[in-house]
This record gives sequence, C-alpha cells and structure tokens, in this order.
Amino acid sequence: MSSDFFKVIFRRLRLVKIERDFLVFLVFLVVSIIFWFMQSIQETTEVSLSYKLKIENLPKDVVYTSDLPSEISVTYTSKGWNAFYYKFMLNDTYEVRIPFKEVNQKSGKILLDANVLKRAVMKDKPQGMTFKSTSPNKIEVYYSNGQHKRVPVIFNGRISTTAGRYLCGTILHPDSVDIYAPKHIYGSINSVKTENFTFNELEDTLHTRLALLVPRGAKAIPDSIDAEVCVDIFTDKTLQVPIYSENVPNNKIMRTFPLKATVTFLVSATLYESITPSDFLLVVDYKDAIAGSKRCKLDIRQQPDHIRHLRVSPETVEYVIEQTTE
Repeated sequence: MSSDFFKVIFRRLRLVKIERDFLVFLVFLVVSIIFWFMQSIQETTEVSLSYKLKIENLPKDVVYTSDLPSEISVTYTSKGWNAFYYKFMLNDTYEVRIPFKEVNQKSGKILLDANVLKRAVMKDKPQGMTFKSTSPNKIEVYYSNGQHKRVPVIFNGRISTTAGRYLCGTILHPDSVDIYAPKHIYGSINSVKTENFTFNELEDTLHTRLALLVPRGAKAIPDSIDAEVCVDIFTDKTLQVPIYSENVPNNKIMRTFPLKATVTFLVSATLYESITPSDFLLVVDYKDAIAGSKRCKLDIRQQPDHIRHLRVSPETVEYVIEQTTE
C-alpha cells in the first residue's frame, strides 16, 4: 500500500476522536444546564406580568380628557418555577377592573394611587405569588362631565417661499374644534393652536396634518386638523378705480381731477381674473378740502385680501367744489 493510503486512514481516525470528545462536551453541557435550571427554580425570584387596565361603570356624561394607560405592569416575588409558569407557560390575559365609585375623584381628576391599584390586583392574584409593586404606582386621569364648547383653531407656524412665489393664505379644515375639559380649566380655553412648525422654500401649495396643542387635562375633538398652505406665482395687475367723495354737504358737489386713479398691485395667478375695480374703494374727504389745500389725499378704504404691494397713482388729486341750485 502507498503512504497516501495510511495518511487518509489516520485523518479519519483523528476526526472520529474529535467528534467523540465533542459529544462528551455536549452531554456535560446539557447536564449542567439542567442542574442550573433545577436549582434556579427553587430560588425566590421576581416576575412582572402585564395587566389590562379598565375603570368600570363610568357615568354616561364622563369623557376622558387625558389618556388612561391601557396596561400596567405588576411585579411579584415567587419561586422560580411558579414565576416561570405564569410568565411563559400560562397563556392567559390578566386584567385589573376598578369600579368608578371606588376611585378618588376630585376637581375633574381620577386618581389611582398605589393602594387602589394594589387592592384591585389582589382580587385576582396568581397563586403562589407575593405582590411587590405596580408600574406606574400612581395614575392621574382628567375627565369632563360632558361640558364642551367650540373654539377656533389658530395657525402656529413659520413659512417661507422660493423667489417668485408668495404665500396666499392658510386654510384649516376644520377651523374650529370641540373642547372638553374639567371645570377648573374649562373657562380659560378660548382657542387652540396648531403644533409649532416651520416650512422653508415652498414652491407649491402644501397639504399637511397638524396636531393641536391643548392644555393639560383638556381634550380636543378632533385632536388634529388638515392645513392647506397656499403658495402661488404673483404677477402685476393694473386697474382704473373711480374716486368717491365723502362728508360733502347736500347743497354742494365735490369733483376730483382726475375722476379715476390707477391702482397697481401684485396678485396670485389663481386670483388674477377675479380682482375688479369694485373690490377697491378710493375716497377724498370734503373736510380736507375746506381746510384750504388745493389738493386732497386719496384714502384707500377698501381693498381685496391676498394682494401685495398696492400702489395708487396719483396719491393726491385736485378738486373743485360746486354749489347746487337746491
């Protein structure tokens, strides 16, 4: 036989020895784990169980105005095996049910202190467990007895646009919401603001959802609104607007030269066609005329919303006062 044959046989025998040692190692490892587990389940340990929380028999007019936790964590001490069984092997749902009449109610606030939570948990405590604590150990929930009012929503943000674009306005949907609150804070709420935010370099109209900022203990329905931040291209527009006079006695007529003034302004492309001379009101005051000046200043008494950089030419006009035949 060649020497290569003996080399192959030697390598295989060595592998068999390694595999045998590995199996022996695995056996000792499993035995050690079992020994450790058997010893640990005899020791006292802590275990935390999750409990669903519910306040029962709420009066029909009670509305929560702050969030009631849906769950609490209850910590027990117990023998290891018992703790392991309730934590991992028992497929059960734990609940804490507290009647409304048993909770501390004061000034529109429900208070569940450590004693109340402990009493509720102990009604259905797992066997072999010793109660230790709850987390949280105190819960405060605000509520309203149904009183509510409608208040406006105030837009609370900073917006900038790119060059050549202008902010046309902001539309809120809805623009008012219902507020529920305990009596001691109910009267102080006359409006609510949207969350504070910043949008920079807008090029087009933006649609977004905004949360509302309400005082602690109050609840807004709905608690968020849709905002439409309108951005458009602005362009120049020029109109000829008639000039009217005011405070003129019945026996006199006040005529201006010219009879119309030129108004120039920036308007969004969307509103360009809708802006007409009737949207403006330019007047001269007879009282200025009798003061002795030969010219009267034009006053802008009315102008459309959402226009920019309004200019009037001329700013002053000549006038003539005529006596009527009456």
